[in-house]
Order: sequence, then structure tokens, then C-alpha cells
Amino acid sequence: MCGRFSLVEAMYDLQQYYQFEMREDFLYTPNRNLSPSQQAAAIVQVNGHRYPASFRWGLIPPFAKDEKIGYKTFNARSETVAEKPSFRKAFQSKRCLIPASSFYEWKKSGKDKQPFEIKRRDGEPITFAGLWESWRHNDEIVRSCTILTTEPNDLMADIHNRMPVILERNSFDQWLDPEENKESLQKLLKPCASELLTAEAISGDRFKKSGASQ
Repeated sequence: MCGRFSLVEAMYDLQQYYQFEMREDFLYTPNRNLSPSQQAAAIVQVNGHRYPASFRWGLIPPFAKDEKIGYKTFNARSETVAEKPSFRKAFQSKRCLIPASSFYEWKKSGKDKQPFEIKRRDGEPITFAGLWESWRHNDEIVRSCTILTTEPNDLMADIHNRMPVILERNSFDQWLDPEENKESLQKLLKPCASELLTAEAISGDRFKKSGASQ
């Protein structure tokens, strides 16, 4: 799973890396401990152009009765995403890139949990495969997102039994292309190479200070 991540890159660096066109209404605030229900930055594609967007983390499907479902849908299993009612329409046409500086995972050891911070070894942003949706509540429209997960690679298997789907730059166009077929997309939903990542044990104090825990 992926239940916490950070994004602290400068906006200019994100724009250069993801090659998106800026929007005046896009607001970006770096966050070292982003958790479900908070606003997450993402990149979407409209008519062949990439734009930044801000989504509430925790996908709320259009048929939801209330927004509480988002606390259960901040991740989507890649093995079933094409069939699950909450995700299948978004998988067909509302895919996005979700950038991160790092993500956090907790390794169980008896009754204790040791947090790890996972980053790319080359220092580039991590790019999660994401989906987004729009949900209407009276006159309000809430746009939300989810991060796809898959089986762990060798590095992550020692920490947790799931990991986020991490996309490489050469697959961004394919993931964002609304015309891409399901079979080709499924081939992208696999664990990245262990050599791509580093995992460092960190203190849990940073999460206690913000009231966050796992």
C-alpha cells in the first residue's frame, strides 16, 4: 500500500521534469507528510496537453453517497482496478501522474513498526500511476485521486507486502493517453526494479509531531 508520501520539489523543477503547461489557478504547497484526505498534486492530459491539477487523496466515485469512502480508496489494487466499480471508469479515461519526492512504509517487527523512507536512487521524482474522479455534492464538485499498488519488488518485500506502481518517464505518454487500450496499460502495472529505489529507516518522531501514525 501507499499511505504517506512527500512532495517537496520546487514547482519549476516539476514543470521541467513532467513538461506540463502551467495554470494560473493551480495552487501548490510542498508537504513532507501527505496523508489521505489531503490535497495531492497530479498531472493530467487534456487534448494532448499536460496540466497540473490538485486532487483530494482518496478517490470518491461518482455514485458515492458521501465522501467517507475516500478513506478506503486512497489506493487501488492494479490486479482488479479494471473491474472494480469504484475505479473501472477512471481506469478507462481518467488516469494521472502523481509526483512524490519519497514515500513512507512501516515494517512490522513484533508489536513495533519501523518507518522507512523510500526514494529514487537517481534523485529524480517518484511518479505514481494514479486515477482521478469527479464527485458532485449539491453544488460542490470534489475531484479526488487514488494511487495504484502492485506486488512488492525484492527491496520492498522486506518491508511490506504491497508497493505503489512507479512509472518511468518513457511510459508517461502511454499512461496519460485516453485512447490506450486496457491490455497495454496493464503491462505498466508491475513493480519497478529494486535497483531504482533506496529505503532508509527513519525516526517516527516526524509523524508524531504532525499527529500522523500508521
